[in-house]
Amino acid sequence: MKNLSGFTLIELLIVVAIIAILAAIAVPNFLEVQVRSKVSRARADLRSVATALECYFADWNHYPPNDGEYNGIPIELTTPVAFLSNAHLVDPFGMFNPEQISEGEITAPWYTYMKIVSFQEASFWASIGKPCPHEAIDHWSKNEGAFEKYGKWRMVSVGPDHCYIIEGFTDITKGSDVIYDPTNGTASKGNILRTQKSPGGCIQE
Repeated sequence: MKNLSGFTLIELLIVVAIIAILAAIAVPNFLEVQVRSKVSRARADLRSVATALECYFADWNHYPPNDGEYNGIPIELTTPVAFLSNAHLVDPFGMFNPEQISEGEITAPWYTYMKIVSFQEASFWASIGKPCPHEAIDHWSKNEGAFEKYGKWRMVSVGPDHCYIIEGFTDITKGSDVIYDPTNGTASKGNILRTQKSPGGCIQE
């Protein structure tokens, strides 16, 4: 008679258990690496846009206005002179659900750009159909001290929590200024900021 051989049920269960343990160890490490990679990409993108903004300023002696439905990177950086190859840079942490945008907590899939303006300048842009976001206006009723905090522009990636406004803040200008800090884990809350005053987005109080 032929001697039949094969795995027993116990052996198969042990193999499955070992694979499950290895997966439980590997998957979190993979996710950590993925988040770190996205953070690096977001910072590199913001650095590229910052360079384009300064080149634009050198040519025109002012920064491009706030524009676009979701305050994305201004089209003026790509046309007629291409200071940037693509204005529609996608935030790796951005959300693509338009219904969530209207809630005010989660932004569009692109980086947010804001040219900081005075109340008078904001009134001018509003009169020609380009209203400035609340946070971009340095005024006591909007975002008082914005010029001092950011300089003349501010850019944001929503960060690993995908939320633009941090929960628990009633003031949008405070909730959006919470800076992402990975020291408590790569999925920590906060936004990745870059301002004219600070590459790391440090807010000047």
